[in-house]
Formats: sequence, structure tokens, C-alpha cells
Amino acid sequence: MQGWAKGITKIIRVPDLGATPARVNRRTGVMEISLKHMKAMPVAHRLFVMLHEQAHVELQTTDEVKADAYAFKKYADMGYSLKESVKALTKVLNENNPEHNWRMYLSLKRAEKYDLEYNGNKKFAK
Repeated sequence: MQGWAKGITKIIRVPDLGATPARVNRRTGVMEISLKHMKAMPVAHRLFVMLHEQAHVELQTTDEVKADAYAFKKYADMGYSLKESVKALTKVLNENNPEHNWRMYLSLKRAEKYDLEYNGNKKFAK
């Protein structure tokens, strides 16, 4: 995919993007963020959303689950709360959408697995 961006090249703040807090052009690496959504989010949740968009460019994927997983790993490795990683995603997604429900479920499972592997927390292990 010659000519496609390798990472985020520019961030543009716009008043509102409708139902989404952010979007990115995988070809150019330009990310647009919705001020309406971002102002209502804690800073840590904003970071998660931006890492998710970064994933679309760096992985050159339209797959939302892959982008979620990438964002989660980066976010957790930076030392942010696993609980907040789940909340960041669930606050943005629509619980009435089956695909979104699946992504929320996977987010919780990712956090549980990370907590076990990196923190030794066996509370959720079966």
C-alpha cells in the first residue's frame, strides 16, 4: 500500500462529528476529533479514543476490533487503568448495536487477561 500514512500526521479539532468522537483518514494520517465529544470525556478516555484512531493508520485496517486491541495494549502498557480502558470504549459505543456489544465484551476480556498476565490478578481466572 504505497503512499499510505504510517502514523498520525495531523490532528484537526472540529466542533462535532455526529455520533463519533474521532475519525482518521488511513491514507493521509489526518485525524479529526470532535470537540463536542472530547470536552465531555476524561483526559484518559480521550487518549484511548486517539490511540484507537492511531491503530487504524498504523495497522492500515478498518477492523474496529483490531483497532480496539491495539489501543488497549498501548493504553495499558502506558500504565493507565484497565477499568478506565473498558469505560473509555463503553462510553462511546451504543449498547443497542450487537457489534458494539461484542466489542465491549472483548474489551472486558482483554482487561481481565492483561490483569492476570501482567499484574498476577487471578480474581477473574477460571
